[in-house]
Amino acid sequence: MNTFIETLQYFVLITMELIVLFMFISALVEIILMYVPEEKIRKRLSGAGMFGNVIAAGFGALTPFCACSTIPMTVGFLNAGVPFGSTMSFLIASPLLNPIIIGMLGAMVGVKAMVGTVV
Repeated sequence: MNTFIETLQYFVLITMELIVLFMFISALVEIILMYVPEEKIRKRLSGAGMFGNVIAAGFGALTPFCACSTIPMTVGFLNAGVPFGSTMSFLIASPLLNPIIIGMLGAMVGVKAMVGTVV
């Protein structure tokens, strides 16, 4: 019974943390959209063909967001009129690649090993 109570407490704690994080990121996205014109976002991520997808995936790789934080950004992109393909490229790349994961990978396998496999 003690394990069940600890599990329930952990579940409630994580749920509250994620709700606060989701609300904070949603507010941050709305503030960004207030100051950055939608046309500018749309123009940057609407590159010809695959170029827009590559830019969106690169932006997703640079943002240190988890999957919970990526959803408000995705909704913001869709509301701004960013093409669906670019938005999905951001959505997939954001939680998979970020500076923290790349840094951890470099620390674990060494920077020389990472650069050697890329080149």
